[in-house]
Amino acid sequence: MSFEPPQVWAVIAAYRRPQRLRALLASLATQTTALSGVLVVDNAGDPETAAVSAAAPLAVRHLQPGRNLGCGGGVAHGLATGLADTGATHFWQLDDDTTVAAGALTALLEALESAEADVAVPLIVNPEQRVCWFPGPLPVTDWRNLGREVVTVEAFHARFGIAPLTWEWSPWTSLLLTRRAVEAVGLPRDDFWFQGEDIEFTLRLSARFRCVLAPRAVCVHYAELSPVGRTAFLKQCAQLQNYAYTCTRLVHGRRARRYLPGNLWRFLRRGGFRPAAWGAAAAALWRGAARGRPAGATGADQFAQAWRRAVDERSG
Repeated sequence: MSFEPPQVWAVIAAYRRPQRLRALLASLATQTTALSGVLVVDNAGDPETAAVSAAAPLAVRHLQPGRNLGCGGGVAHGLATGLADTGATHFWQLDDDTTVAAGALTALLEALESAEADVAVPLIVNPEQRVCWFPGPLPVTDWRNLGREVVTVEAFHARFGIAPLTWEWSPWTSLLLTRRAVEAVGLPRDDFWFQGEDIEFTLRLSARFRCVLAPRAVCVHYAELSPVGRTAFLKQCAQLQNYAYTCTRLVHGRRARRYLPGNLWRFLRRGGFRPAAWGAAAAALWRGAARGRPAGATGADQFAQAWRRAVDERSG
């Protein structure tokens, strides 16, 4: 029997971070498993992003949708373009503020094969090489405390080994998925507008396919400073609204309902439990759960329009 090697397209939704994108493309060029190419969806129509894409040391297609599609919309645009290549077998979705460690793609593909899975994520570390994010829930004791108990990749391996571990939802800082998974569940939604679209999409994937953490694969996330003031408030409102929508209005999202109280508690705590925080939380829950509207829905209310403007005004 002949073996057809995987053909992988990397998909990156970029927004005015050309220096971060340059570092990511350079790290992709070092992968020993060859990529068919990279699709950069330039949500900002930024000349510097176009120049970085053109100068990359590997094949890059720079896509300009003509408007800001949001994170989910940008990823969807890239995946739809990649699906047009009938030879593509896998898609590797990556945030534009990450880099991939040596051998990451090989480790992700091997995890898919050994676990008979269709979706895999790596361990995500910060620039200090401390593990900062986990998918959930992982089949390990008290997985929600892993961020406090496990601080390095080596510590994770020593405690839990290197075998793939299943999960139900995950951030999509780095997400490798098979073509058949994308074709079966569809593209990411474009109406969440930068908050929670990764949780909805991965819950949709895990409802149909096995999804695993590949502990031998590592990616570095260079998270920008958290916004402050009104932008931070709008981000938190959108996050709560979209999560409420996902876990109450979508069949595949109802498995995550048990985490809604915790999300609400964190929202109120960040707001200092002031009356304004309670009012904003009630509005977000009403819009998401009762009205069934994501924060970036077409014909959005004033809150959603303000959130879109805040994102569009970001400079980096």
